[in-house]
Amino acid sequence: MHDDLPAVVERFYKQHRKELYSFALAITRDPEAAEDAVQTAIVGVLARRHLPRTLLPYMMRAVRNAAIDWRRACAKHVGPPVEVESGSTASRDTWRWLEQCLSQLPDDVREVIVLKEVIGMTFREIGMICKRPLPTVASRYRRGIESLRALMVEEPS
Repeated sequence: MHDDLPAVVERFYKQHRKELYSFALAITRDPEAAEDAVQTAIVGVLARRHLPRTLLPYMMRAVRNAAIDWRRACAKHVGPPVEVESGSTASRDTWRWLEQCLSQLPDDVREVIVLKEVIGMTFREIGMICKRPLPTVASRYRRGIESLRALMVEEPS
């Protein structure tokens, strides 16, 4: 095991905790499950002997897997949309409305939109996280943006 591994992971977590949590929350729609998914990913990387070369995509994929495992194991209906953490100055009502629109997208499309627009990842990184080819990621993004445009034409409720 690398001697500095815990310190490196701790610095990484402090720098990216909002992104990790927001992504998990977008999948689980449950704050506690999102926290658990992030914790599972952190524990998993700490159990490794060496860190992956690209830690952010690796951790996002680990968070995604943990969040999807939770959804599969959870027999209950996924709850209503919950607030994704953001540094934006947009009003709370605007964020709720956007979250309602995002919740209407298919899970795989919503993942791509959150990773690209909320977290700021590239299509290549998203492809690594979701284990999908670049054209598939780009197509999901385009489809998601088109769907959001259509949904946003409607007034917020």
